[in-house]
Amino acid sequence: MSDRFFLHSRRASIFNLTPRYSIFRSLVYCSLFIASISLFADLKEGKKAYSRKDYTEALKQFQKYNDNNPSSGEAWMYMGYIYESRKDYSKSIQAFKKAVSLSLPKKDVINCYTKIILYYNYHREYGEVITYASRLLKIAPDLNHIQKMKTAAEERYSGSGRPARPVVHEESDEQESVASLEKKLRQDPNNKNLKWQLSLAYYNEKEFGKSEIILSNLVKEEPENVEYGYKYGALLVRIAKYDEALTTLNRIESKIPPEREKLLYFTHLTQAAAFHKKRNFEEATKYYRKAYANKQTVLPLIGLTKIKWQVKDCENAIKTAEKALEFGEKTREIKMYIGLCKIQEGKKDEGYEILKEIATLIEKENPNLQNLPEVYNDGILKLARYYTNAGQYNKALRYFRSVEPDEEEEREYRFYLGKAYFYTGSPEKAITLLEKIENSSNAYFLLAKCHARLGNLDKVMANIKKAAELNQSFWSSAEKEKEFKKFEEDDTFKKFLDTRAGTRVADPPSAQLNHQSRNLEPEVESD
Repeated sequence: MSDRFFLHSRRASIFNLTPRYSIFRSLVYCSLFIASISLFADLKEGKKAYSRKDYTEALKQFQKYNDNNPSSGEAWMYMGYIYESRKDYSKSIQAFKKAVSLSLPKKDVINCYTKIILYYNYHREYGEVITYASRLLKIAPDLNHIQKMKTAAEERYSGSGRPARPVVHEESDEQESVASLEKKLRQDPNNKNLKWQLSLAYYNEKEFGKSEIILSNLVKEEPENVEYGYKYGALLVRIAKYDEALTTLNRIESKIPPEREKLLYFTHLTQAAAFHKKRNFEEATKYYRKAYANKQTVLPLIGLTKIKWQVKDCENAIKTAEKALEFGEKTREIKMYIGLCKIQEGKKDEGYEILKEIATLIEKENPNLQNLPEVYNDGILKLARYYTNAGQYNKALRYFRSVEPDEEEEREYRFYLGKAYFYTGSPEKAITLLEKIENSSNAYFLLAKCHARLGNLDKVMANIKKAAELNQSFWSSAEKEKEFKKFEEDDTFKKFLDTRAGTRVADPPSAQLNHQSRNLEPEVESD
């Protein structure tokens, strides 16, 4: 009897649960359906605007779709067609290139590659024709008209009388390995082409020392070879030998023929980067503009935006950034500088909101924030400092550890990272950083707090004295600092504070009651 009752009850409970599971499934499917509609709404609206030739609205919707769907190339393809109809061929080709690098149906990939090849063929950039035709023929080998175009480009390229330079045929998915090239060079040690290929392979593997040795010898042997000179200059910039890089690049600049627009573009862009790293903003601006004149791409505009932000010309920085956004590329980096400019202009809430949105997108793709591109340094450092001041020290530490600041940012970086280490319970790490900062009352006072945490009274007093020598208000701050309360009963410490390290007669007790408190503000630029 009881067994029957149990079976009946169990069946009843299962039947009662079934509608619940059904409802839950329906809710899940409904949510996914709504999400998918929302996900493709921007693309749909963009296509509608495109069909009625409202290209400004179409570009806006397509860019929104791109921001939320970074792996799709469909909207980029439409943007390419829009720019083409506007006769803005440079932006059109950039959009088609972006489209083929992402997810796209085969027929659309063929159409985009064809547009790119025809563009370069018209401009007689036969090296580019060969490169992109090779890629397309790997996808669609039966395209006879593309094969003919590639063959003609190879004949014209080899017979043009230009200095020999490597052409990427892309017959395999991988470049030849360093080990393979090293083996070949051992067998044929005087082969310049092998040396050149090996130097590039070392460069790509970030073995810059080995690449530098080969390239410097190639440049000595063939000082007129502009390819060698450009790559050597670019390498010297990567290893922070900016003056040597500029000497090399300046020497070859005048030797590059006008029709080699692409090489001129990269040479000018690299010269701009070298001057920028040297903080010679005037020369950097000049060369960014030269690069943009050679080839209208987004990179020179980003460089100009950063310079204008650095010199606090935020109105023009934002204008340049908005122009850069029209390319539809590197939008996070560009928006980052808009956010930084908003903060600089005093619109902190708006500026930090932009930076936080960018950081959220970065963390979705890279949760550990490892090997972040250098381009995000300015924004991530600003956020790290923001979270330090907000007391969110663990988050600040994650951000600090993800970037490598340049020399100009080093002082601020050390102070705020030291502060974050101190408040997350690592005074030893904080001390290592703070001791490298000279002539900063805030750094000295924070050092005193670190040594107090470790119980080293002598160093506490030494650093309070250093801080107060730069800013007298730190004496009164020291009297009230909770980190120093453990030394209140120590006669040496009491006398140290009362006499201001022996520079005055001790205050009577009544005077000591009248000390006014002062808030500590960091010496570095405020947010």
